[in-house]
Amino acid sequence: MKKKILSLLLLIISFLSLSSISYANEVPKNLTFNKEFRAVWITNITGDVGTYYSKNGFISEMETVFSVMGRFNLNAMIFHIRTHNNALYKSDLNPLSIYWRNVNFDEFDPLEWLIEECHKRGYEFHAWMNPYRVSSGQYATALPAVNPASDSKNLLNYGLLNPGLPNVREFLIDTVMEVIENYDVDAIHFDDYFYTNLGANGELTGAKTILDEPDQVTFLTYPGNYNTSSAYDKAEWRREQVNLFIEGLHNEISNYNEQNGKHVQLGISPTGIYKNGNGIVTYDENGKPITTGSDTGGQMHYSSYLFADSLKWAVEGWIDYLIPQSYWATDHSVASYYKLMDWWNKVFANLDVNLYSGIGIYQAEEANRFSWTNTEDQLYKQLSYVEELENVRGVSFYAYKHLKGAYNNQSTNSSRNLQTIGRDIWFTKRYLPEIRTMAEIIPGEISNFKIKGDQLSWDKLDGAKFYIIFKVDGLAMDFSEDEIFAIVGGNEVSYIDLDSHGYTYGIKAMSYTNSLGKESYATILPPDPKPVYSISFYIDNYLLASFASDFNFEIPKIPTKVGYDKISPVWSITDFTNITKDIRVDAIYTKNTYFVKFYDSDGNLIETINVAHGSAITPPNPPKLEGYEFKEWDKDLSNITSDLEVNPIYEEINKGEDSLFSCKKLNYSFTLFAGLFALFMFIRRKK
Repeated sequence: MKKKILSLLLLIISFLSLSSISYANEVPKNLTFNKEFRAVWITNITGDVGTYYSKNGFISEMETVFSVMGRFNLNAMIFHIRTHNNALYKSDLNPLSIYWRNVNFDEFDPLEWLIEECHKRGYEFHAWMNPYRVSSGQYATALPAVNPASDSKNLLNYGLLNPGLPNVREFLIDTVMEVIENYDVDAIHFDDYFYTNLGANGELTGAKTILDEPDQVTFLTYPGNYNTSSAYDKAEWRREQVNLFIEGLHNEISNYNEQNGKHVQLGISPTGIYKNGNGIVTYDENGKPITTGSDTGGQMHYSSYLFADSLKWAVEGWIDYLIPQSYWATDHSVASYYKLMDWWNKVFANLDVNLYSGIGIYQAEEANRFSWTNTEDQLYKQLSYVEELENVRGVSFYAYKHLKGAYNNQSTNSSRNLQTIGRDIWFTKRYLPEIRTMAEIIPGEISNFKIKGDQLSWDKLDGAKFYIIFKVDGLAMDFSEDEIFAIVGGNEVSYIDLDSHGYTYGIKAMSYTNSLGKESYATILPPDPKPVYSISFYIDNYLLASFASDFNFEIPKIPTKVGYDKISPVWSITDFTNITKDIRVDAIYTKNTYFVKFYDSDGNLIETINVAHGSAITPPNPPKLEGYEFKEWDKDLSNITSDLEVNPIYEEINKGEDSLFSCKKLNYSFTLFAGLFALFMFIRRKK
């Protein structure tokens, strides 16, 4: 009897184990999901977006970004504003980035515009900054004297501001606060760049160790309570230097938030693996995690060479969210997405810090990336798995250019993976999860919510970060997330829906801690009769098309013009939702500019001149070349229509022919003398 019972128990255990294994590889479709962070990383560094050339060009490109984000139902943008100790923003502390070298902040601030446009659309804006990384090749302006990189003593010779120096930490905090105080960002975001490989890869044993690396002088100068002859102590010391920065920045941001009624978050995205261990997580009496690490293999950001104690930051509450770069496939041999995110999910079980997952969609374009490389459902599996993890509250995609490729229907593996969004998963928008590290704010009820014709309107509510608009066909509305129709900014008080007949609308306010208020239903008002106006489209004063304002027309396509093709033309007006008079719309073309590079006879660059299409150019003075006379430049410079490389043409000077005593002149003189002598002798004989 006991044997039968034991056999039955073993059978049940085996069944449960098999069920668990099956679940990790086969996730049911059409799941119902909760509030989610849905973000994308965007950076100039990898070509997600281009170099800034003009206001209109920038706006046009960012409008495309918003369209891509809307297509994939995202709700947050993580935009790179500091790549290498530089600034894609107006700064007194850091040099301007080369990617924004053409920006004139007195005329237009691209970052300010981008943040405002994000908020109008209900997107959070997270300012992505690399704190320590340095590259003088990324500077478009002079390095301010206040910047630590202006003194080599503050640098480690591997493109890094020295994390162990107090003045460096203070400067980095000042840099972040300059952004927060001048721009309405929702969060400051760091990725995985902390310490780097300084020669010994941070090794603790062997012929060359962490004690032989160039920051040993800093360790000896600021040892704290650590043993300066112990490699293990130095590893702890390095983690402590980063901890001091993160804790100090947390305190500064918290004080700023409290004093100014703000709710700026601090989020970090380290590499995916904290530590390699057995994957088991237990908890102490306070619910804090106890673990040796995830059941994975690979570089650990806790130790060499990054020395980033991300779990401590979360446990201490120094950050508001963490996004481990969990980029690997579900079937990866040593770093399975399932195993890694299962561990992170357990670790964050009792923490207030929000946990998100970094999705490496880029791996679908690379070889030997397991299921990322050879399947089209890897993204679906990862998103589905995350939805079932209680403590993972969203994802961020790396990188934007792959989402743009899918938006443009490129025939790539990443595009095919992304097509599952809206088809098999993520059918509707989602609003952001609460910021649980901050005191919750419940917004009030929105008043005077009404619909008149195609226009929804309401009274502005103080303290509203976003408004969530719900829409159902019929009368039965329960304000579920599947009924979300649109999300707009807290300064918006209206919304146009051209398909409004027969629908019921509701609205809720979201506070700055991402908490929702009480629902309101729209009151339907009869529409006023609309006057009809003309909308006329002109190209260089030529009428291209004209429409009546009550006609649902498509905006005409602007033809390209020679010399104006680098930046796509745009219409001067694109929003025709609230026409109150006859309007004229003109095509705005941006004239091409070209780089003309002048070289000397050895191929060395003399000067680069930026010139507008069709313009003439005054060349630089050519370098003198001994023994040669400059004749001309080898390109026509009277009508520039493309980038040019221009070289000088020289003609050799024959010094021998010009010399008073040259052979040629001597021969001539001798011949003349001989002729005269012969004439003299002839005359003499005649006499």
